[in-house]
Amino acid sequence: MKVSGFRSLLPFLLATALAACGPELDETPSVPAGELETNTAAVISGASRGSTVQVSATDGVNVRSGPGTTYGALVTVPYGKTATVLNATPSNGFYQVDYQGTVGWTHGDYWNVIAGLWVNGYQLNATQEKWVRWIGTYTVPKLLGTRNERLTKAARVAWWSLKEGVLDLPNPFPYSNCNYTTGDARIGPLEVCPSGRAWQVGISGVQVPNFSMATVQNTSASIHSTLTEAQVLGASASQAGYASGTSTYNSIVNSTGELRKSWLMRNHAVGVTLEETTVTYECVTNSFGWCYGTAWPTTARYAPNRAEALESMQELKAIMDGLAP
Repeated sequence: MKVSGFRSLLPFLLATALAACGPELDETPSVPAGELETNTAAVISGASRGSTVQVSATDGVNVRSGPGTTYGALVTVPYGKTATVLNATPSNGFYQVDYQGTVGWTHGDYWNVIAGLWVNGYQLNATQEKWVRWIGTYTVPKLLGTRNERLTKAARVAWWSLKEGVLDLPNPFPYSNCNYTTGDARIGPLEVCPSGRAWQVGISGVQVPNFSMATVQNTSASIHSTLTEAQVLGASASQAGYASGTSTYNSIVNSTGELRKSWLMRNHAVGVTLEETTVTYECVTNSFGWCYGTAWPTTARYAPNRAEALESMQELKAIMDGLAP
């Protein structure tokens, strides 16, 4: 399993200072109004909210500010690109979609419904799709901030976990990967990675050494204001597959120090909130080398370079927009 090594131990800016940073949108010129969008029998009829649609028009198709050609084009989506359906009830043959963060209306004649979820031109495998859907459905509502802020946080961390290979695991919640001097190794639920070493945990692949105990505890308390810390730890243990009352469950709930911190961070909402600050600083605002590459299959697909990594984040955000309540 891939791990970040020392890379995430670098300083990073606060998430609040970085919330406005994001990838630039496709600035492809819009298709003239008279050339497309003339039929009324939309071929994506039958799609539901969250469906993936792909451009079938070789010249691309406009996403407009409203359901008709009299509305201005926000962006022209190139042939073969995908978007997520937000409103499956057509108006004049137009459907509301999210294309890489641009939400607007597009005529259904120029799209096809395709199976699964697609990121950077690749269909997610069944396990990856399962966990992306899980994050969109269950994590986004738990995060703090506006809907747009919550979608951005979830999408950036889902991208990180996807390209790191964490979302290929049958159960990513107990994931714990330590970088020893001899290389990376998975460690058990009650083991602690040596001080100074990179240590990734949970579905977010968050680095334990990056955050102080106080920061983690305060983040957990702000997200789970109605729960005690022990209850948050118990929920994390249960989600990881350690049933209440078992020795491992009890050890997690009663843990101290770095082990306790790691299990608070394995809570999905806490982990995503923390890891988003690292991803934003290292991979969105800056271009640290470990963010991109082709040495690992998942990184080669979803983060071969900065431009495609940013596009992958935007596509995941569109997917989350169609999944989140």
